[in-house]
Amino acid sequence: MEQHATPTPPAPLAQMRILVGAILGGLVMFGVVAFLAVGADGYPPTWAAAGLGALALVAHLTVEAVGYRVPAVAAGTPPQDAAAAGLAAYRSTLMLRLALCEAVAIISLVATFVLEPQTAMTYLVGGTLSVALLAWHVWPSERTTRRLEQQLDRDGGRSGLADALTGHQAGNALL
Repeated sequence: MEQHATPTPPAPLAQMRILVGAILGGLVMFGVVAFLAVGADGYPPTWAAAGLGALALVAHLTVEAVGYRVPAVAAGTPPQDAAAAGLAAYRSTLMLRLALCEAVAIISLVATFVLEPQTAMTYLVGGTLSVALLAWHVWPSERTTRRLEQQLDRDGGRSGLADALTGHQAGNALL
C-alpha cells in the first residue's frame, strides 16, 4: 500500500505573495467592472484626479509614518521566539499597509459611480496609484523585508526575519 506524503506548506513569503497578488488581481477586476458598467467615455474632473493624487500621497506618507513600526526583538530572545515575533509583526504590518494603500482604489471606485461624468477613467487614476503604492509598500520584497528586519533588530536582538519568511529558519520545519 502506498503512503502519500503530506505536502509541505508554502513558505510564509510565498503565502504573503499569493495574498497580495490576489488583492492586486482584484483591483484589476474592479477596473474591468467599472469599464463594463460605465464605459471609458470622458475624463474625471480635474479636481477629482487631483484629489485622488492627494489621497495617494496621504496614504504613502501614512504608511511611511506608521506602516513599518514594529516592536524590537529584545537581545537574548531565543531564535525561534524571535522569528515567530518577526513573522507576526511582518504579517500585521503587511495588512495595515495593504489597507492604507488599497483605500485609494476603493475610494476611486466609489467616485467612478458617483461623480459626473461616470467614467472608468476615474478608477483608472485611483486604481493605478493604488497599484503603485501596493507594489512599493506591500509586495513582500527584499526591500520591505530588510526594512522591517532592521526595525525588529534595532535593540540588539536578531529576528532572523528573512530566513523565517523563506522557511529556512533552523529548527522549525513548519515555517
